[in-house]
Parts: sequence; C-alpha cells; structure tokens
Amino acid sequence: MQLDDLKQDWQETVASQTSTESLTEVIATLEKQTTKIDKEIKRRDLLEISIAILLIPFWIYGLFNTVGTMQTMGYITAIVSCIYIPYKLLNAKKVSALKSSSVKDFLMREKQKVEQQKQLLESIVWWYIAPLTLSIILITLGSTATESSMFYVTDFLQKYYLFLAMLVIGIYFLNKRAAKKKFTPLLENIEQRLAELKN
Repeated sequence: MQLDDLKQDWQETVASQTSTESLTEVIATLEKQTTKIDKEIKRRDLLEISIAILLIPFWIYGLFNTVGTMQTMGYITAIVSCIYIPYKLLNAKKVSALKSSSVKDFLMREKQKVEQQKQLLESIVWWYIAPLTLSIILITLGSTATESSMFYVTDFLQKYYLFLAMLVIGIYFLNKRAAKKKFTPLLENIEQRLAELKN
C-alpha cells in the first residue's frame, strides 16, 4: 500500500515538473513571437508616423492656395487625419497591465498589446482609410470647381478614383488578413497559456 502511494506521488511530481518545464518553453517561444511582432509594429509605426508628419506641410501649403470651400474642407480633413493617425498608432501601444517578472503579468501585458493591435487593424477604415480618402476626393474634386461653383469629374479623375477605390479595398483586405493571420493565433495562444496557469 505504501509503495503504491510512493509511486503515485513520484508520478505526480514528475508530471508537475514536466508541465512546468513545458510551460516555461512555451512562454519562451511566445516571448520570441511577441518580440518579433513588436519590432514589426515599431517599424510600421515609424513609417506611418513619418509619412503623416511629412505630409502636413504639403496640406498646409495647399490650404493657403485653395480654390474653393470644398478643397479647403479637404485640406483641413487631411491635416486633422495626419495628426490623428500618429496619435492612434501611439495610443494602441499603451498598456495598462502590470509589468513584472511574473508569468501571468507577462501574459496579461502581451494579451492587451495583441488585442489592441488587432483592434487597430480591424478598425482601420474609420481612423485611417475613410478620412484620407475623403480628403483626397474633396481636394481633387474641389480643384475642378468653376466660377458657378459646379464640379465636374474629368476622364482623368474617373480613372484616378477607380485606382483610389482599388487601393483602398486592397489596404482594407490586407489589414483584415494581417489581423486574422498574425494576431488571432497569437491571441489564442496567450489565452490558452493563461487558462493553463489558472488550472
């Protein structure tokens, strides 16, 4: 009877050690994945913020040389968008979860970071695509204004708007795909590890 108890205790101890070692390995792998994604996000944000900031002087110059109200509204929308985009990108990197050496806190921080980046990509239409597209349409259409305040779409503008529509659709689906392929599996992995810790 005592020998059986000893065997059972030993098996439970070995299983516990194996589980702890396995979890440590998984956490290390997870940390590599999140570090890689953090670097990609940093590069993306640097590029997007740089472009937004560099465009502001051009929009301001255009604002002082507008030919009508529609174009003025387009330039104002473009300036506001180029200020809001960096804010949105930087805000998505803020994490309220505790920073400590505990595995649970690490997982909670990474979960919040991944959720925020996933949500950022999924909502790209409202904070990125729509404002910039509206700006471009108002600026280009506003440039065709006649003295009687009529606007007309030239053949060139028709082709330009068609290209713009394809570009916008492409950007939307690329970001949706990135959110699904890059962030969803990582988020599921983190949630699974958190569930294992609770058990």
